[in-house]
Amino acid sequence: MKLKTNRIEALTDGIFAIVMTIMIVSMSEMFKLDKFIKEADYLGMLAGLWNDFVSYAISFMLLGVLWLAHHWQFQFIAYIDPPLVFINIAWFMFVCLIPFSTMMLSDHPHFFAPVVAFECNILIVFLILYAQWAYVTKRKHLVAPHLDAKTTSQQRNIVLSLIVLVMAMIAISYGYHMFLVSR
Repeated sequence: MKLKTNRIEALTDGIFAIVMTIMIVSMSEMFKLDKFIKEADYLGMLAGLWNDFVSYAISFMLLGVLWLAHHWQFQFIAYIDPPLVFINIAWFMFVCLIPFSTMMLSDHPHFFAPVVAFECNILIVFLILYAQWAYVTKRKHLVAPHLDAKTTSQQRNIVLSLIVLVMAMIAISYGYHMFLVSR
């Protein structure tokens, strides 16, 4: 069964809009203050949130890259079938975890578990994105006729490079954590 891609593309846009909104809404909870607080305390609180803002910016940009990568892949996907729908559903599940893993990371940047949870979340997202591309290009039954071998290979190499980068980040985090523990 082949279906048109417009429904999955609309779902993608909706999920990304919601996830990106959740990123900033979750930060707004930090600004609920007692009405008698002094401005100096407020400014001190803002200064203490630099890590939250950095985590937010990194994750927001990462979500933009993920949306673009998905959009780019769908420029070459002409149809979807049930397995591709479920690959996307699995991908959405881990994309939707990004605000949670970002919050864990920003709240506890010096703990090993939140850092690795965030990095593993991103790794899984890229692995599923790679699996999607591999699925549609292996049998070529869902791709547009204008997709050539060079484009197929370039996209595969880009996603594989991102996977290697995230795996390197996990290894560096692990090494850094082991260094701190051994001290």
